[in-house]
Amino acid sequence: EMRTPLNAVIGLSELTLGLPSLSNEAKSNTEKVYNAGMTLLGIVNDILDLSKIEAGKLTITPVEYDLASVINDTATLNVIRIGSKPLKFNINIDGSLPAKLYGDDMRVKQIFNNLLSNAFKYTNEGAVDLYIECEHEGTSVILTVKVKDTGIGIAADSLAKIFSKYGQVNAQSNRKIEGTGLGLSITKQLATLMGGDITVESKLGEGSTFTVTIRQGFVSDVKLGDEVAANLASMQYIDGKRHRNTKLIRIPMPYARILVVDDMPTNLDVALGILRPYGMQVDCVTSGIKAIDLIRKAEVKYDAIFMDHMMPDMDGITATEIIRRDIGTEYAKTVPILALTANAIVGNEKMFLEHGFDAFLSKPIDILAMDAAIRKFIRHKDKEKEWAEIHGKSDIPVITPHDLEHGMFAALKDADLDVETALNRFDNDANVYAEILASYVKNTAPLLDILRAVTRESIHNYGVMVHGLKSSSRSIGAISIGERAEDLECAAKAKDFDFIRVNNGRFIERLDELIGHISKYLKKLDDSRPKKERKARPSAEVLDALLKACISFDVDEVDEAMTELEKYDYDGDAELVEWIHTQAEAINYKAIIEKLSQK
Repeated sequence: EMRTPLNAVIGLSELTLGLPSLSNEAKSNTEKVYNAGMTLLGIVNDILDLSKIEAGKLTITPVEYDLASVINDTATLNVIRIGSKPLKFNINIDGSLPAKLYGDDMRVKQIFNNLLSNAFKYTNEGAVDLYIECEHEGTSVILTVKVKDTGIGIAADSLAKIFSKYGQVNAQSNRKIEGTGLGLSITKQLATLMGGDITVESKLGEGSTFTVTIRQGFVSDVKLGDEVAANLASMQYIDGKRHRNTKLIRIPMPYARILVVDDMPTNLDVALGILRPYGMQVDCVTSGIKAIDLIRKAEVKYDAIFMDHMMPDMDGITATEIIRRDIGTEYAKTVPILALTANAIVGNEKMFLEHGFDAFLSKPIDILAMDAAIRKFIRHKDKEKEWAEIHGKSDIPVITPHDLEHGMFAALKDADLDVETALNRFDNDANVYAEILASYVKNTAPLLDILRAVTRESIHNYGVMVHGLKSSSRSIGAISIGERAEDLECAAKAKDFDFIRVNNGRFIERLDELIGHISKYLKKLDDSRPKKERKARPSAEVLDALLKACISFDVDEVDEAMTELEKYDYDGDAELVEWIHTQAEAINYKAIIEKLSQK
């Protein structure tokens, strides 16, 4: 019951963070919503873990995982706790750490999170230091995680209590600090299950040092590397969930049609938002009974079904069993059915697979896990070819060396762009690359005046800005500009204002030139496309149809109305059409309903 609304809080805020049009304030507020949701999710998980500990059912599920991602995700999650405190967070690791380990990455992340969250909660000024070391022992690795803080510390007579359940010491003076007192108890249980232990050294009023050792499996001799270690230490490792979703390349699957079953419209919003970039046709129903009826009639044969677990009229397990057992058609027996559930307890995956499901996805939905499932169960390469033959290849263009030299992309030859490498990053999709270039121009041009105004006092914000330009420039193939941005970023970190003063002007000139070249290319591209017919204003009938479709949550009708609306350019209300397009892409039907109801 608690995880289900958290699916909406976390899922929708994560989707919103992927929108390129967010203002800084909106992005900051949405990040806070997302992080608050993740904090609540952590508390819920602690309570679930406690119940499993007491039942003797807490288990470890080992997988191969990236150590850098575990460090980055927990650091990013916990740094928000600093808030306005005069507090530094130092990550102390080196490149000799293994890049990959074999263990339960979710439980390892939980240990990191429990130690760091406590340190930040109980430290008002000074520093929190994270140290990670390891040593090889046969086919295993002993990972040592140490968190040191300058916080309130723990009295000697209370040290024995801190690893007990609900063991928040000095609760009276700490009553304003959030937490259940379960974290350290759970951490001790996890460390024990992983063949390790936890110890603490502390002095009241001076701070604490917690040290956890755990045994993990050895994967390979590949090291983390000095560059990754340095980026992690400076909190600049490629952000995990926050930015990975904007970089995820969805394979277009316009040939696919899927069914989403969930009794909560908000959860349908989340699923539709995640699925929309694939271009699939998505139908939604709000009960298992309706899903059974659709599969029995088979008027539409779905490529896959995403089935919620807990629904009031009939749960997803019962619905799936009826589909598999009672309908009797080959289609009903073989259509992929993927469970979507907030009841994400270890062991449940096996239960779902035993009841006819093909895969298990927990809520809040992880976008990369969803993408992996889509590629495995829905993507059909033969259908991709058939679709391209019938509808043409304009939607999924293939770029050839001839195109790069003589086609539209030749217009970018003077822009100092490695177009070929950039296109490879976007699966050679010319449309996606053009959208990324347009986004680069739109979001970079306003920064030029801010870059020009850099002072010694604003050098930190300048460093943050050129750091962002470094990655965005490299993503479009502007390698040399990315390198110049990196040099300026390093100078900003070192507070070398003289270097910035000497080199900033030429950097801005190069950026301005690049924006000019790309803008010319985008105009040429726009001129090459068939021109839309002009109308005075959007059709009242089409807007009314769109309003009705939004009210009834009919995605197909919304798409049909939007297609009709965007056939034309308009002399009046052009901004309204652009606004509606943005809201429809974000599945923000409520905003469209409110706006169109006023017209």
